[in-house]
Amino acid sequence: MRSYLSLLVREWREWRTVMIVVGSLYALGLAGSALMLYKSSDALIRGDIHTEWETFRGFGNDYDDNEPEWLSPKEMVSAKRSQILLFAWTHMLRAGVSFINLALLVLALFYLADAVYKERADGSTLFYRGLPVGDLSILSSKLLVGTVGFLAVSFTFGVIWALFAQITFPGNLANVLAAADLSPSQVATTDLIGDWAVFHILQLAWLLPFAAYFLFVSTVTRSRPLLIGVGVPLLLGLLWRFLAGDNALLREITANLGVIGDTLKTEWLGIKGPEIAPGESIELFGSFSSYILSLRTVISLLVTGGFFGLTFFAYRRNLPVS
Repeated sequence: MRSYLSLLVREWREWRTVMIVVGSLYALGLAGSALMLYKSSDALIRGDIHTEWETFRGFGNDYDDNEPEWLSPKEMVSAKRSQILLFAWTHMLRAGVSFINLALLVLALFYLADAVYKERADGSTLFYRGLPVGDLSILSSKLLVGTVGFLAVSFTFGVIWALFAQITFPGNLANVLAAADLSPSQVATTDLIGDWAVFHILQLAWLLPFAAYFLFVSTVTRSRPLLIGVGVPLLLGLLWRFLAGDNALLREITANLGVIGDTLKTEWLGIKGPEIAPGESIELFGSFSSYILSLRTVISLLVTGGFFGLTFFAYRRNLPVS
């Protein structure tokens, strides 16, 4: 166990500069978001920022299906300002945690594509294989950091954002809500944290095949592992379209990549109506637990095992780079 922990520490040391930069940018982002909300709070109260529903849609077209009738473009001006503020507040929380999650997933993609390739390129593979640890431990530690590690950071950053946003909520906006016996604290933060934790477990189960695939590419490619890892599925999809005359393969690839976002959209609850009772708890997400115990999860684990087996076989051959 101690040797395996040493492998995890090694991965952290190799990427600590990147993570320090990410953490610093995150801290600046928190400060910037608080400052932006504070600066715009007076405009929100005056009504300068609320005339276009497209403002809310700007975060993505997944909001279209959830557009409440009481906030339609024709009725938005007449809606109570406290309702609009609380509605916008819930979407702000969702946008924040979703953006953080997406950014960390992109960073994990770079890590996995470079995890083994970097060692092959600088010739350190043989050195690490000479240590008293097995190849399986070396590869699994990289897969663990690239999945559980980055998702843990995503979850932690998301929780910090949700709590920070509650603490720094501008007082003048809170007064507007308080006049209608409403409060930003009505958002069920504890439930949000719990749902966000389960969502990350779901992400781990469903994104493992993609992580194992990029680790495999990092093990076998001679150059540009990230470009090859992204390009090969696209080329196969285009080849299928040329031979079969349809986009079935490309649609299947994009559907599997977008299933996480679709699930997040499906379980979004938010504020469904204009009448919000004072003290009523507002839960933002439904339950993600049922998705974990599904056929997709079983298939994901099987595909992950296949790619990891190929990675283990290729790693033992120590393929050279160009």
